[in-house]
Amino acid sequence: MSASRQKKLRQEQAAAAPATKRPPVSEEQKAAKRLKLWSIVFYVVIGLMVLGILCAAVYNSGLLQRTLTAATVGSHKLTAAEVNFYFVDSVNNNAYLSYFVEAGVPLDEQEYQDGQTWADYVMDTAIQTARNTYAVYDAAIAAGFTMDDEMQAEVDEAIANMELYASIYGYSSVSAMIRANYGVGCNVSNYRHYLEVQQLASHYANHYYEELTYTQEDINAESEANPTDYNSYSYRYYLLSTSDYYETEADEHTEEETTAALAAAKEAADQMAVDCENNEEAFKAKVAELTATDTDETSEETEPQDTSLHTGELKSSISSTLADWVTDASRQAGETTVIEAANDAGYYVVMYLSTDENRDVNTVNVRHILISTQDGTSEEDALAKIEDIQAQYEENPTEDNFAELANENSSDTGSNTNGGLYENVMPGQMVAAFNDWCFDEARQPGDTGVVKTDYGYHLIYFVGQTEQTYRDAMIENTLKNNDYEAWYTATTEALSMDRSFALKMAKTNVTVQSNSSSN
Repeated sequence: MSASRQKKLRQEQAAAAPATKRPPVSEEQKAAKRLKLWSIVFYVVIGLMVLGILCAAVYNSGLLQRTLTAATVGSHKLTAAEVNFYFVDSVNNNAYLSYFVEAGVPLDEQEYQDGQTWADYVMDTAIQTARNTYAVYDAAIAAGFTMDDEMQAEVDEAIANMELYASIYGYSSVSAMIRANYGVGCNVSNYRHYLEVQQLASHYANHYYEELTYTQEDINAESEANPTDYNSYSYRYYLLSTSDYYETEADEHTEEETTAALAAAKEAADQMAVDCENNEEAFKAKVAELTATDTDETSEETEPQDTSLHTGELKSSISSTLADWVTDASRQAGETTVIEAANDAGYYVVMYLSTDENRDVNTVNVRHILISTQDGTSEEDALAKIEDIQAQYEENPTEDNFAELANENSSDTGSNTNGGLYENVMPGQMVAAFNDWCFDEARQPGDTGVVKTDYGYHLIYFVGQTEQTYRDAMIENTLKNNDYEAWYTATTEALSMDRSFALKMAKTNVTVQSNSSSN
């Protein structure tokens, strides 16, 4: 039989076969099926809820934040918890952030620019800070530089302070306070590690800087290569402002009016330069005339201030508009010129006075004890305290006794662990009153004196002059700074940075208060 006939036969048989019926389903069977279906749904929902609770519990426990890699810098894998330390501290250490963001609103809800939030901006800073810290940390380890007792004591003190604050603010533990401030996963253990890495990196960076040394030949070579950078200049200048030469007063002026006012200012400046050439008193008198007001003319008690005079300024402190002319080696005392100011502001009349190569003044070493008035102490109490310390010193007027008194009493954290000592102090480095006392021509080793500044009252002990001139000290600092910056840049930029998915677990909903930050 052919295949086509077989197929036809099967079709006929199927058509002739009696139709079959499914047995009827009872209501009890239907109910049982519905119950089974709802049971499955119920257990699935319960399972998902349990899974969600477990996930939340694991997340809130901080286990994920302490174990998963959020960022990688070089060979170091940073967890989300460690990134939190860098992130929150980047917020707290940015004094200007509060001026740009809305207070009380999380940073991850505020737009920065180009679709980024302020949290994205801070995170970039935090990751880079972590990179830089670990780069120097690695350099320290490679150099055999390890934590010493002093560094460990600083970490221990920081943890102890956290314990004190935790108690004051009612936290159950230090870890609870750290978690509240830095985020889930942060505790006293990883915070200590964070501090230790920072301490080692910071101390090694300072060690590297201090170990940089230079020969006199190195210093002389730099002096010859950039002589004007280390001179101090004295000069006078006065701006004849365009605004004083408009014929009419108005909020805005036409281009033609501005051109005419500039021409008038230029003519006046040229005439002043000619009239005052080689005559400083004439320059001073002309400035007094131009700055005179009705108040000046009617008041005999107030003498007009000599605002045109600038003395002992380094090239780096002189306006870039004037610097090239003032520091030109061909300048002669009393020489004047006219220099156009930027943005159509007018014309400067400038008089060169003198140059000091800073070879006749040496740096000095001093010790001091500060009783601060910036911590709420009254001036009367601060003065009484410093006089009492001075009396204690005079009972045993030795440098060693002064150093001990400084360690016991000084408010200056920069020197109250080394006997109040500042070495190689340069002219202008300290505030004016302190500087003037130190560089008084009559000053002798062993001299002491009380000086008042905006910081409080200082008892100063003059150790003596060093053998290094002010010029050589500036040059050595410049060489050190340049070499340190080159090393730091090469060291940090050599370390790679990468981000991982767990970075999303970092705490970025930090808020900033007005002109101060908190989390």
